[in-house]
Amino acid sequence: MNWLMLVSILTAALLAAGSGMPGGIALAASAPAGPTSAQGQAPSAPAGPALTLDQAIQQALAQNPQVTAAQQALAAAQQGITIARTGLEPTVSLNGSGNYGTTSGTTVTSTGVAQVLPSVQGTGSVSFVGSVPLFDGGRTSAEVGSATAGVAIAEAALRLTQQSIALQTATAFFNVLSAEKLTDVRQAQLKQNQDQLAQTQAQVKAGVAAQSDVIQVQSQVAQAQVNLLSAQAQIATSKAALQALLAADVAGAVEVQAPAAPPAAVAGSGATAVQQALANRPEVAQAQAQVQSAQSGLDLARVNAGPQMSLSINTTYTPASTNSNLTNNVGYGLGGTVSLPLYDSGKGRAEVQQAQATLQSAQASLSAAQLSVRQDAYQAYLNAVQAAANLTATATAAAAADAALQVAQGQYRAGVGTILNVTTAEANAAQADVNAVSAVYSYQTALATLLHAEGLPIQSSALGGTQ
Repeated sequence: MNWLMLVSILTAALLAAGSGMPGGIALAASAPAGPTSAQGQAPSAPAGPALTLDQAIQQALAQNPQVTAAQQALAAAQQGITIARTGLEPTVSLNGSGNYGTTSGTTVTSTGVAQVLPSVQGTGSVSFVGSVPLFDGGRTSAEVGSATAGVAIAEAALRLTQQSIALQTATAFFNVLSAEKLTDVRQAQLKQNQDQLAQTQAQVKAGVAAQSDVIQVQSQVAQAQVNLLSAQAQIATSKAALQALLAADVAGAVEVQAPAAPPAAVAGSGATAVQQALANRPEVAQAQAQVQSAQSGLDLARVNAGPQMSLSINTTYTPASTNSNLTNNVGYGLGGTVSLPLYDSGKGRAEVQQAQATLQSAQASLSAAQLSVRQDAYQAYLNAVQAAANLTATATAAAAADAALQVAQGQYRAGVGTILNVTTAEANAAQADVNAVSAVYSYQTALATLLHAEGLPIQSSALGGTQ
């Protein structure tokens, strides 16, 4: 007896023991698909209505904390424009001053005697001061340009986050569908193997087949049970990943609704995908905004390195003062300052050179971003085309493998085939069915990835189907 026969006998013994126990392998593997049968936990609360792809993405975008963080970053950047513009905006302030203390003076009387006359006095005034800046050497303009670029960067970062979350959600959504469909396939395969086992046992009893045939089929049944348990566990794992993206309880119940099947051919071309990516991808917009920000930084560095000039109109109104001459006093003035930097140890020149290098770096980063999205979009297009081809090829292969299995089973029943031919055909058909299921959802995931690579929204209608 070789080691393979020994393993087969032990497997048959375990199967026979398990089939006679309430908690045996056959009972566990034949349980309905889902995380409870795979993990032995109590049934979870029933899920609500099944989520469509569009609903799942909308929920993720509304509740995912990464999107919220990016939205708040944008709101903060928008306030930066308001702050920068105040450099040339009018200002009005209310100023008050007061003093209370003793003073003393010396007087000489007619008799020639000096006398010290102490006194306690209080002084104070209240004034309104207004100022209208007219010119600041271009400083405010540069700061506004930098703040505007900051808003563009934050907007691109928000879009990038939203597109990333949408793609992750779509991928997780299709993973759930794939796991559920694969579980159905594994259940059908187990049923098929069990039917083959029953048929083989009947043939052994009839004396037309050897007992070793039963052992080989029992091994196939055991493997099918393991495959089913693995598929059931994958459903729970996939749903937990989807729930995490939806910012929901990862252990909560969730059901998904399959979208309509997309067209068998990928729309557009590789060139179209590249053009869409250059026009829509947030990475390109973000890199362009960084160039704008670097240019504003260079402008500000040049302002700081050159003559400092300012011009403003100022006015002061004092409605009340302890000095009667100042009460209701109004003053106007045109003020200006000029500062010529004669020597700063090279600081100004270094800051300009630093800003120039930053600008050149941002320009190079823009070129790199454009090259990256070109390659990404074209590769995503090729992957989608390949996935479409795999969809047809795997469906054809599955049909052929099923037909071959039928032939092998028929030959075995007629006594002209071997059980090895049957088990081999069963294994081939099982793998072909798994490949066909994977190809369906790989294609839909590839289409979603192509939309992401083109910078377009991911939704069921854009995938070619409706919900």
